[in-house]
Amino acid sequence: MVLEAPCELKQEGRSMTETFQILQYRNSDNLHLRLTGTFDEEATLALMEALNENSPSVQKIFVHTAALEQILDSAAELFRRSLNSLDLRATEIIFTGKKGEHFSLKAPGTRFMK
Repeated sequence: MVLEAPCELKQEGRSMTETFQILQYRNSDNLHLRLTGTFDEEATLALMEALNENSPSVQKIFVHTAALEQILDSAAELFRRSLNSLDLRATEIIFTGKKGEHFSLKAPGTRFMK
C-alpha cells in the first residue's frame, strides 16, 4: 500500500519526503507504522492520513518512533489536537520508543509504551 503524503518519491509500503518516511507493514489484525526522519507539520498530515485510512480495518496500530531524528514541538502539538478528529472506536493506537511520549496523550484508544 502506498501512503499518500506531500512528497515527490513514493514506493510500496512507504511515504517519503526529503526528511520523513512512514514504513508500514501488517501482521494479523495489527498495523505497524515506523516513522523515520524529521516529524514536521507535513509529517503530521501524512500520519493522520495513514491512521484515518487504516483504523477501520485493524484492531491495533503500533506507531514506532525510535527512528525519528527530530520532532518539532509544533508538529507534535498539531498531531495531539488533530487526533481527536479521528473515529478510533474500534482501534487502539500504541506509540512505542522513547519519542512516543511526544505523541501520547490521555485520549481514549491511545497509549504509550517504551
